Amino acid sequence: MLRASLLAALALVAAPLVAQESQQQGRIWKGTLGDQAITACFFEEHIRDGLYYVDDVREPVRLVEIDEAEPPTFTEIAGRDGQTGAVWAMDAPHEGQLTGQRRKGGKAQPISLTSTTVTLPEYGSACETGAFLDALLAGGKVTSRRKRFAGTAYTMREYEGPARAGLEGYSYASLALNPVQPGDTAINRALAAFLPDGTADHSMGQCVGMSLPGGISGYAEEALVPILLTPRWLGVRHSGTGYCGGAHPNHFLTMAVYDRDTGAEVDPSTWFRPGALGFYEWESEIEPKPVTRYVAALGDDLWKLVAARWPGWDDENGSVPPEEPFNGGWVSSGWEIGLTREGPVFVPQLPYVIFASTEEIVVPWAEARPFLSAEGRAVMDSLK
Repeated sequence: MLRASLLAALALVAAPLVAQESQQQGRIWKGTLGDQAITACFFEEHIRDGLYYVDDVREPVRLVEIDEAEPPTFTEIAGRDGQTGAVWAMDAPHEGQLTGQRRKGGKAQPISLTSTTVTLPEYGSACETGAFLDALLAGGKVTSRRKRFAGTAYTMREYEGPARAGLEGYSYASLALNPVQPGDTAINRALAAFLPDGTADHSMGQCVGMSLPGGISGYAEEALVPILLTPRWLGVRHSGTGYCGGAHPNHFLTMAVYDRDTGAEVDPSTWFRPGALGFYEWESEIEPKPVTRYVAALGDDLWKLVAARWPGWDDENGSVPPEEPFNGGWVSSGWEIGLTREGPVFVPQLPYVIFASTEEIVVPWAEARPFLSAEGRAVMDSLK
């Protein structure tokens, strides 16, 4: 049938490359609509819908098969539900060519497209590849301004998404160190990679790719800011919010620590003695290995120390922080550990419904010392 042949041409194509490794492949379609150059993509066969944009305008429009028909037709929808009044009536594909007509208000424009094979993301469609997205993502702006933290100057770098296609909803802030210490150049490279680079490989591009099928562009507001800056250490807070489709936005607050002597991100979990922290059983199976281990829980004694410093904790009145996993299976999905001059900082990773209860809990070095490994005590001594 015509429908089956058309959808087969638009669907993902499995293409095993070697016996133990295979990659999914799909197609991007480029050509003309009337006299305008366009780029189009389609999702998986059971979804049957797709996207296109005029190359000069770069505003994505959805193509939705609302009613089954012979031949298949796609209704144009701008955004979530703004029908443009146009439909695409497509012919059967032939040797990588796809033709048809765009009909609107009694007028028809010819469609002529040629396919290009692309490698798909592991769990995504052709509409999430750089071949389709990179042109949409281009045009963001990065500005810089000087700031100081604890008497040390650094450069704050801010990204704003292009003012089209809803991409102005993406904003990021990072920093760059004055390259004084041996590892600063490497650290600056890592911090620069946090800012969007206008490609589908960046987390911004991935968010846009996941959002467009729902008629939105998504958004993200993220920032890396220093919480410790010494000749030896850089401690940063990574916080933000974003929405890439789904039931609700995502909020997060994590930590990172860099060694300015080596330029490497360090693993704070190594600062603690065995038994002070608990780790996920599946962690050892992750490949490639993460830079820092995922901390599932705090040991009982360390948890009591952290809980005692939880703001608003009042044991007598029952106003206590939720139980830690070691003490009753609380809903925390783990802990982030960062570095301040006063001591290590612990941040629970909470689900969306109680994210507002997130706290940054600093444990003074004197109280943390019994739980520290030799490496942790060396970090403590370096800040005296």
